[in-house]
This record gives sequence, C-alpha cells and structure tokens, in this order.
Amino acid sequence: MLWKKGFLVFVFAGILGGLVQADERHFTYSYEADSILPKGHWELEQWVTLKEGKDEGKFHRWDFREEIEYGLTDRLTTALYLNFRDTTVDLKEDGNDSEAFEFRGVSSEWKYMLFSPHLCPIGVLFYFETRYDGEELELEEKLILEHIFFEKWIGVVNVVGEEEWEFEEEETKTEGALEFDLGLSYLINGHWSVGVEARNHREYPEFEEEEHSAWFVGPNIHYGSSKWWATFTVLPQVTDVLDEHEEVEVRFIAGVLF
Repeated sequence: MLWKKGFLVFVFAGILGGLVQADERHFTYSYEADSILPKGHWELEQWVTLKEGKDEGKFHRWDFREEIEYGLTDRLTTALYLNFRDTTVDLKEDGNDSEAFEFRGVSSEWKYMLFSPHLCPIGVLFYFETRYDGEELELEEKLILEHIFFEKWIGVVNVVGEEEWEFEEEETKTEGALEFDLGLSYLINGHWSVGVEARNHREYPEFEEEEHSAWFVGPNIHYGSSKWWATFTVLPQVTDVLDEHEEVEVRFIAGVLF
C-alpha cells in the first residue's frame, strides 16, 4: 500500500508548490478560536496521522484527510474532508495478520467564531463536524477557548463531544466519547513556534458508563511563511490503555490559502 500513501503525498506537494499565503494553525490536535478564514477565501489542508503500537504484536494505522475550506463570512467557515485509512496488523502468535486501505467517507465541518482572542480576553469558537461512509455516522461538537498572553504565548482548551452509530444488518452499535485537548505554544519569531499538546480521550459504549480514559502528552513544532504553513506533533500515551489506544500518535498538518 506504499504507492497509495506516496500518491497522496505527491498530490499535495504539487498543490503546496503552486499556491500562496496560508492561514496558520499552531497545533494539530487542538483548534484555536481564530482558526477561521476571511470571507471569500479558500484553503487546502493535508492531514497525515500515524498511530503506532498496541499491547501485543505490531500495529500501524495511517489516517489521511484532504480538506477544502471556505470562508462564508468573517466569522463562519465551512469545510469538506475526504478520509482514508491504511491499517496493518501483525499478530505473529495467532497468525491473525491483516492489511487494508479503505475510504472512510466524507466529512462536513462548520466553525463559528463568537469572540476573537485578538479583541477579547478569551476567544470562543463553536465547531461541528459530521462524517458518513455508508456504514458509520459520526457527529463531533467542540467548544474552543483561546487566550493570547504576553504577545508570545498561545493557550487553548478544547472540550469535545463525539457520537457514533455503526449500522449492521442485525443491530446498530452506538458509542459516545468525551475529549479534552489542551495546547500551549511559544512564538519564537514571525515564522517558528514550539509548544506542547495534551489529549484526554474517554469512551462510553452504548452512551452509558465510562469504559476508559487515556492521556497523551507531547511536543509540537510549527513553521509558517507567506506561502504555506506546517505543524508537526508527537503524542506518546502516558497511561496504559493499549487495548483501545496506541502507544504513540504522530500528526502532520500543512495548509495553503488562496
């Protein structure tokens, strides 16, 4: 499946070289309250996420997202995603190995900025996303808070709710999740910033009691120029929930504005 991964990267590299100026994101798991586009502007983003390691055997999962985003007003932005996944499982003990590349459906995203962090002490953004692939329906809601202090530091808190319905022939499986994403970034100069992100994910099968809570904490680095931006985060798991989550997650996002 390497050629498929390479093809996606090659396509985005061509886009990246031909467009100008970007709307920057300083985090990859946490959203910022000012992460909206000006009215009438478009943005392309490429997401690549690697999830590695389980409690036994070898596990690799690559998630790819291709996004086109548009500013409807100076406060309201919408976006459309195409989602792909490549999974490799190697369990040598029982020979239950598998490799699959699959289309994970289409996502629709909506973001509305209530308060700008550049004009108010606390920036506030409301976020809604839905994904459907013919077999699964997912909804995601976020309350995004941002504070800029000492002109060099960006702090963000995201409160995230998720609902999922998996449609099978005999029954429909349901699951809920609650997540808290936090980020702190230091602006080194006009191009570079470094920071740390933390992610706490909790799952609720059948929308009932909590099944587990997993924490991830790690560093990130961001670069932005007049033509494009890119952000890279490494999040190792600091808890021990390896049956449901991976040992480490790595995410890269790059975007261009036109």
